[in-house]
Amino acid sequence: MTVDLFPDELALARAQLASGLFGTAEGTVRSRIRILSTTSRPGEELDVARLLLAEALWRQGRIAAAGVSVSEIRPRSPSRRKPLALMIEAEALAAQGLADRAQPLVTEVVSAIGADGAWSLRQGTPTRLAWPHPPALDDSPPPPPLAVAGEPAVRAEAARTRLLAARRAFADGDPESGDRELAMAVRLDASTASEGLALFEPTLGPRPAGDRLLLYGDLLRTAGRDTEASAIFDRAAKPEPE
Repeated sequence: MTVDLFPDELALARAQLASGLFGTAEGTVRSRIRILSTTSRPGEELDVARLLLAEALWRQGRIAAAGVSVSEIRPRSPSRRKPLALMIEAEALAAQGLADRAQPLVTEVVSAIGADGAWSLRQGTPTRLAWPHPPALDDSPPPPPLAVAGEPAVRAEAARTRLLAARRAFADGDPESGDRELAMAVRLDASTASEGLALFEPTLGPRPAGDRLLLYGDLLRTAGRDTEASAIFDRAAKPEPE
């Protein structure tokens, strides 16, 4: 159980991040930071807010701005040594071409929370670094051939293998391969759609390409969420603004 020492806007921002509303969370946190910056001793609450802002920016793919937000956290603050802060700092360094400086931070994060914890913390956010796979992914068999015949149980097993391959691809920051494996998994076994959505949605970003929106709509429709699927298909049909 997590006890939130800073309710109000920061608790709201956490909920928005958990729901994938990264842009909304950014606005919420920026509003709170403006207020805290006017006080004489903002203390740890401002550091917590800056880390939340860094996460919101990072999840949107704005890694340079996220790195700046982390750098503004006080060096002695507990927030500055959290695995999330170290992960974002490592990704920001890698984005600058400083992978050699980022690697010790990768090691520190994995030492603190393990490969499973690091994978869970990333939630499929693209990376330039070689984060270790969780053991369950490393031990997985390669995907089966495209055409799979046989009984439903055979198809279901093949679909699970494809789903695991999609999970690995997203963890590696390879959404194209992840999308392909997800599409195949759902065609083999429609019951994987809900789990596929849980993998897919964190990778969408604020302005997904049309083909990703179509896949999103297919996943939603297969999962029985027809109203949401129709809205996504309508969005995919609209031309991108100049």
